Amino acid sequence: MISRITKRAGFARFRGVRTLRHGSLTLRAVPDPVVGAVHLAIATPKRSGSAVARNRVRRQVRAAMRARADRVPSGWYLVSLQGAAVDTDWGQLGISLDALVDQVRAQTADVVQSAPTLTMRAGR
Repeated sequence: MISRITKRAGFARFRGVRTLRHGSLTLRAVPDPVVGAVHLAIATPKRSGSAVARNRVRRQVRAAMRARADRVPSGWYLVSLQGAAVDTDWGQLGISLDALVDQVRAQTADVVQSAPTLTMRAGR
């Protein structure tokens, strides 16, 4: 399930987080397996075009993320659209999102593999 980030505290999580870029999309991701869901915010600057065009692209990005929900690690995500994103077609948005999701999954796998393992000693 994908829910929206609406409160200021939700956006505060993205400060200091590395930005991933592909095509006309940028992504800030804070993977968090504890939350158990994907929390998504989409930012579009006013210079991108009319409100109708910006809202259409937001709906397309939200639908594309929903279609990829099984591949996206749970956590907090901020997708920012660059000026050219309004003119980008559905297929290119999907390609960009696939590339960004793959980058997040690779980073998450690296963190999990490098995490220290706790061992318990018996006999105490």
